[in-house]
Amino acid sequence: MELLLIQNVPHVGRKGDVVKVRDGFGRNYLIPRHYALPATRANRVFIEEQRVRVEARRVKEKAAAEETVKALERIKVVIVAKVGAGDKLFGSITSEQIAENISRKKGHKIDKKQVQMEEPIKTLGTHIVEVEVYPQVKAKVTVEVVGEPQPA
Repeated sequence: MELLLIQNVPHVGRKGDVVKVRDGFGRNYLIPRHYALPATRANRVFIEEQRVRVEARRVKEKAAAEETVKALERIKVVIVAKVGAGDKLFGSITSEQIAENISRKKGHKIDKKQVQMEEPIKTLGTHIVEVEVYPQVKAKVTVEVVGEPQPA
């Protein structure tokens, strides 16, 4: 039996492949679980149209992400933190705080998981942080940590 896979199936094939399998395996396992369709001309055209549509959407999303990267790299995020003696921070600046500031300042919704930091920022000054806007599309955002003015 020839089937057109609509999902990746381990040890059988990848999405979009036309595979030959035994009749029982196709009829009792692949088709009922919506892993495959019969390899008719109409189904092949349908799968090809879906693939083209998905690829076009992916290209459009990547282009939008690259525009977002250009906008993010132009901004400078300033975070005011409490400091003690010797300009040491109380606590640290986390990816969540950076994501909130970027979202508030730029208007783009950035999740804390998109902000990539080795460890939280624990010092005053300027730091460069990577923000993954789309898979393999990253922006380098400048984060400046300043001390909160001490009451006299």
